[in-house]
This record gives sequence, C-alpha cells and structure tokens, in this order.
Amino acid sequence: MGIRAASAPINWGIMEHVELPADYPYGRVLDEIAKAGYSGTELGPYGFFPTVPAELRRELKKRSLILCSAFIDVELGNPSAHEAGLADVSRSAKLISEAGAKLLVLSDKITPARNATAGRRSDCNQISWNEAEWKAAAAATREVIALCKAVGLKVAFHHHTGSHVETPEEVDRLFSLFPVNELGLCLDTGHYIYGGGDAIAFLEKQVSRVWCVHLKDVYDPKANEARRAKMNFHEAVRHGVFAPLGKGSVDFPRVISLLRNGNYDGWVVVEADVLPGGVGANSPLANAIAGREYLRKLGI
Repeated sequence: MGIRAASAPINWGIMEHVELPADYPYGRVLDEIAKAGYSGTELGPYGFFPTVPAELRRELKKRSLILCSAFIDVELGNPSAHEAGLADVSRSAKLISEAGAKLLVLSDKITPARNATAGRRSDCNQISWNEAEWKAAAAATREVIALCKAVGLKVAFHHHTGSHVETPEEVDRLFSLFPVNELGLCLDTGHYIYGGGDAIAFLEKQVSRVWCVHLKDVYDPKANEARRAKMNFHEAVRHGVFAPLGKGSVDFPRVISLLRNGNYDGWVVVEADVLPGGVGANSPLANAIAGREYLRKLGI
C-alpha cells in the first residue's frame, strides 16, 4: 500500500466530548475531505458519521473515500470506567470493521487533573499513574486488543495531550508493557512535541512501532505561550498551538523520510486540531487543501 494520505473530522472542529459545530454536518465534512484530495478519513466521534455500516460504506464510496481508522478514548487507569469504555470500543470496532477499516486508535481519556497540566512535561510526570493505575490501564488495553482482534482490527495507541499517556516517559512506560507485535503506536507529531518529546528522535529509534501517523504541526511561540499561561488542552487548541501542515516547527520532510526508510506501510492522517471560536477554525477546507498540496511536494 505504501504511505497514503487521509484527513479527519477534527480539522473541522469535530472533536470528542465537545459541542459539534452546526455549520459542518457530516456530509459537508466528507465532501470537503474528498474535494481537498484525500483518499481516506478517520471516523470522528461515534455518531457523527452514520452508524449503520451499509450507510457509512455508501457515503464513503460515493466520494471515493476509505475509512482508515477510528479514535476511541477510554479512562484506562480507572477500573470503574472500563465497562462503559469497552462497550464504546466494541460498538466502534464493529462499525469500522464492517465499513472496511483495519485499525482502531486507542487513547486514554482526558481527565481534569491531567488537562490542567497539558503540555508541561515535568508537571505531567509528577501526576502520572501509580502502579495500580498502570496495571489497570494495561489490563484494559489488553481487553481492547482482544475485542478488536475478534473483528479483524489491529490497535495503535495514541499518546494524547491532557491524558495520562502524554509525555515521552509515559509513552515509553506503556510500550514496555506490550510486545512489539501486540500494540502499535499512533504517533501524533504535534502531541508528542507539545508533550515534551522529539518526534524525529522517536522515529529514528522506534519507527517499527508506528502503525499509524497523525501529521500535526506546532507553532512553537504559541505552544510556549500556552505553557506559560498554564492553559489546558482545549484552551491551548483555541489559542492556536497547532499549525496548518508545514507552517510550524515540525520537520516533515525528515518525518516522511524516516517513515519511508523504516518501510512504513499505512496512513498518514493530516490534522490541525481546532475548536469553534479558536484560531484556525474558520478555514478548514483551505487548510485541508494546503495540507494535501504540502504532502504532494513531499511525494505523497
């Protein structure tokens, strides 16, 4: 398959656990993803796209789009939240499998305490999971892997700003608990950098663990402002810490080169997290087109 380019509803402000913008119903978002030149899309929050598999396949097919994955967040360190979280995983896994996807992207859910330290590596690490919470998170992740395997899906873990797997130390701890072939990484370049990591250094050492990539750029000045002001994740998004592709500090030519050299065979999902009323929210189609053109210059 090689490297293929996808977009995601998050570029239109369609994000989990926030009010969805009325100006962007799913049909318009799919139309604009196709118009911008992408061949795939992520699912977005469950219920935004049709939840009947045949209807979802029909909507994708008429726009020549492929469903590449779905992002699901579960409060992994909290055993009392596992039953509901695994039910969410099960319904999404069934839907995307029947709609043709091969991968589910799992993340820990944003919590208020961790959201308050978003982007501040040292502060985050001071309130990481304790041993019991790490064990609970590992157990829940194994259950997710089993649920997905039963319907033909692999699982890639998305480290996420505002969650308990945000910093490089937390990413390393999580992946030390799983064999290489059991759990992959969904590397989000923007979240990894905002969480204090070096995405290039990670790819140089561990590209084989990467099963999915979210290409997200970062405005360093905005990111530093957000850290100094102690903004939470959603405030930082509205502040504009994530830039349109190629407009920030991420060395994407090097990212793509490392993926190719590592024989990466999968999707790169172009993302610039935005929220209604925040920076970048008024021009999602223009940003999507510009991101696709930028990738073409990199040979994708």
